[in-house]
Amino acid sequence: MNDRIILLILPALVLLGFWMGRREPVRYEITGGEVYFAPGPECEEHIIAEINKANKIDIAVYSITSVPVAKSIISAHKRGAKIRIATDRTMAGNKYSQVDELAAAGIPVRKNKGHRQQHNKFAVFDGKRIVTGSYNWTKNAKQQNAENCIFLDAFGPQYSTEFDRLWKLYSR
Repeated sequence: MNDRIILLILPALVLLGFWMGRREPVRYEITGGEVYFAPGPECEEHIIAEINKANKIDIAVYSITSVPVAKSIISAHKRGAKIRIATDRTMAGNKYSQVDELAAAGIPVRKNKGHRQQHNKFAVFDGKRIVTGSYNWTKNAKQQNAENCIFLDAFGPQYSTEFDRLWKLYSR
């Protein structure tokens, strides 16, 4: 197993365990994953590749300004993939945001309520594979920012549960 992957996600897993009401850290086994760093095209390319092959996609991201990502989400929706997006209300109003275009295409979008910011950056593909990390789904993240994304064939159920919680919270 790649030690670099473990070092990157171990702190998040410990916090996840505490957040879930546990008093002791939770230990998870990781069986596969890839890590990419920005600036550079790899995060965006791999996000698009996952969108293009998934049939169910739950997306919780702070910002979506990447036109190629938005186009792939709309294409997936048109081919019949079930997609839900939870995003930040302030960032959705940004002039470069693609959220209005995604909603106009018929994709269910909910903006944060109950939080100051919806600052997550994750997606769950078919309830199994996830992408998470600091990577915003934006042109700036791809071209200018120091960010990361990690794809894992683990934690799909945990992230799906969190997405469902946000989805319900943001419906109020």
